[in-house]
Amino acid sequence: MDLVDLVAVATASLTLPILAAWWARRSGRQSADATVVSGVNQAHGSVAAARVQTRGELELRQQAALADASAAFLQASDAFARTVEQLPDVVPEERPVQLAAHGMAVETALSPLELLAQPKLLRHAEALRKYCRTLEDLALDRAVLRSAVRALEAGWCPLNAEICDNDHHSAAFVAWQFLMEWPDREDEERWTDRGLLEYCLQESHCMTESEIAGVLAVVDRVPAAWARMLGGLVRDPLLERFTALRAPFIEAARSAQPLVPSAEPDGSRAWPSAAVGVATPPAGIGGS
Repeated sequence: MDLVDLVAVATASLTLPILAAWWARRSGRQSADATVVSGVNQAHGSVAAARVQTRGELELRQQAALADASAAFLQASDAFARTVEQLPDVVPEERPVQLAAHGMAVETALSPLELLAQPKLLRHAEALRKYCRTLEDLALDRAVLRSAVRALEAGWCPLNAEICDNDHHSAAFVAWQFLMEWPDREDEERWTDRGLLEYCLQESHCMTESEIAGVLAVVDRVPAAWARMLGGLVRDPLLERFTALRAPFIEAARSAQPLVPSAEPDGSRAWPSAAVGVATPPAGIGGS
């Protein structure tokens, strides 16, 4: 065997291991590259899923904040309306303080909605707030008139007020008639009967001097909303209007938050991690 043959044999014996090692390294690199690509794809998928989940949870939290703000505003408005309704039973000195406190609570509760609510919901909230301001303007006069009417009715004759000859009972009945009919009288009639009304209020013995003075102050101004403030035996026009404005606010609040999870007893919310389900709106919406 000559030198050429020896070189050929040596080259052949070296090539096989080298080629095997080269193929092994090449396969390893391809496998590693595939693993890296798979890992990168998985990472991208995880990031995308996390972003979707984060957006979903953020939307839920925003809707929950809106639900809480809507419930707080409704509760403040209901508390204000109850205060207006019950104000005639409150001593006159405390009425302005209670009214102002609950009126301020309504104003304060509206602020979060101005940041969170959609235009439709915000319009209904502002309409309800505006009417609460109207009620606040009328509430003190309403309380004076309704308190006086109740006191005079309590001072009637327990048998027949129209034929009773008890001076106190008769004076209470006449004063009551004056108050019920006062806005319908002509200016001249009011001027003529004003002294008689004052006398009947005093003679009825149903109210204190300060309460009578409060009634006469309203009588002298004859507010345009007199009939609505007094209402009737069953109807209360001022609060009926409040109820009429309250209903569309509740409907708009419910429709604005269909994905909000229900609140737990401690006030927290059970947040879903992936799946989003439709839940019942917060208990405050639609309740007094």
